[in-house]
Amino acid sequence: MASVPNFQAVHSIIIFVFVIILPFVSSSDSPTARASSSTQIFAKESEAVALLMWKASLDNQSQSHLSSWNESSHCTWVGIGCNEASEVTNLNLDSIGLRGTLSGLNFSLLPHLVKLDLSNNLIYGTIPSQIGGLSRLASLNVSINHLSGGIPSEVRMLRSLIELDLSMNNLMGSIPSAIGNQEYLIELDLSMNKITGSIPTSIGNLRNLTTLYLYHNSLSGSIPQEVGMLRSLTDLELSWNNLTGSIPASIGNLRNLTTLYLHTNSLSGSIPQEVGLLRSLTDLQFSTNNLTGSIPASIGNLRNLTKLYLYKNSLSGSIPQEVGMLRSLIDLELSRNNLTGSIPASIGNLRNLTTLYLHTNSLSGSIPQEVGLLRSLTDLQFSTNNLTGSIPASIGNLRNLTKLYLYENSLSGSIPQEVGMLRSLTDLELSTNNLTGSIPSSIGNLRNLTTLYLYENSLSGSIPQEVGMLRSLTDLELSWNNLTGSIPASIGNMRNLTTLILFRNFLSGSIPQEVLQVQILQFLIQPSNFIPASCRSCRVDSSTTRAVLLN
Repeated sequence: MASVPNFQAVHSIIIFVFVIILPFVSSSDSPTARASSSTQIFAKESEAVALLMWKASLDNQSQSHLSSWNESSHCTWVGIGCNEASEVTNLNLDSIGLRGTLSGLNFSLLPHLVKLDLSNNLIYGTIPSQIGGLSRLASLNVSINHLSGGIPSEVRMLRSLIELDLSMNNLMGSIPSAIGNQEYLIELDLSMNKITGSIPTSIGNLRNLTTLYLYHNSLSGSIPQEVGMLRSLTDLELSWNNLTGSIPASIGNLRNLTTLYLHTNSLSGSIPQEVGLLRSLTDLQFSTNNLTGSIPASIGNLRNLTKLYLYKNSLSGSIPQEVGMLRSLIDLELSRNNLTGSIPASIGNLRNLTTLYLHTNSLSGSIPQEVGLLRSLTDLQFSTNNLTGSIPASIGNLRNLTKLYLYENSLSGSIPQEVGMLRSLTDLELSTNNLTGSIPSSIGNLRNLTTLYLYENSLSGSIPQEVGMLRSLTDLELSWNNLTGSIPASIGNMRNLTTLILFRNFLSGSIPQEVLQVQILQFLIQPSNFIPASCRSCRVDSSTTRAVLLN
């Protein structure tokens, strides 16, 4: 909390100003000259008084940061910029740890202020209505503070504003409709506050606006059609609100738009075809809404797109072939929808793709061979669909892949030996499919693997000794298969293993002593494995493991 103003210091300030002014007044040659000169000097010195009185209202540590604010010329003080007439035009005090309120700053004594930047400090309290008197103000930035209360309606009087940044505070109330008066405004950032109400239709008057950030608030109502009048806009971010209704077709007018974030709202209706007109877009995020209908084919026009996030909606229909025209795409996430049909072969054109999430849909058909052309992929997730057919051998081309999730499908055939070429893999999850054949010995090449889930398939043959080469493995789950033979002693090499689950197989022989010495957290083997009865009385020594051997 700010300290009580030091009235002795304020009294000294006034005396200091009087002493500075008096010689100038008495030395002038004529009454007119004396009046003009004294008025100018008083105006300049009143700016110093206003600033020093504000300094005195701040806490002690803040005052120490402003130690240069003393009897010297105020134009030499830290954070102060003046014009040729020594009038204060700039007040730039960002990121210096100021703690206090704005109520102690007499804005009426700073009429020439053009830029006010107090961002990234510890300023609290409300934004005073007197701020509306700064008629020359072009840039107002009080972001990253602890300001509360509402946005004062007097903001409408700041007709020269080019930049208004009130982000990352605790501001409440609605966006004043009069904000549409700022015809010169280029940047408007009200993000990360507690602002409620709807987006005012008057926002459409801000024809010079290039950046509109309203994200992370509690805005409700629909996105007004008037947003489509902001033809200079390059960045529109309305995410993390409670917006409802449909995405307006007028959004297609924003031909300069590069970033469009509407994610994490409650928007409904379909994605308008007009989105395909936004040919400058590089980043499109509509995820986590209630959008329905199909993905429009016009999306294929967005040739500059690098990110397309449509996940966690209720989109239906098939993935359009035109997605394959988005050759600049790096990240494609269509997961958690109701998409049907097959994965289009055209997806193989997306050679820059690093992330491909199609999981948790109702996709059918086989995994196209063309997936193997996506050599930049690091994360591939097709899990929880209705995919059939075999895992294509071409998947072995994805040498940068770290995650491969194909679980919960109806994939058949054997695990291709080529999986062993994915030496960057950390997670391989092929569980809950209809896979047959043996576990390929090439799996031992995956030295970075931490998770290997092959459970709930129809795999047969023995567990390869090469599994023991996976020294980074923490989780190995092979349950619910038709595996035979003995448990390989090489599993004892896996010193990072915390979970080993092998139950519901047809394993035989005894548990190797090497395996028992691994400090496994969860070790499950059941009677359906042909472990000798003599071992059923075994209990694992608590000094070598943290779990009970269930057999």
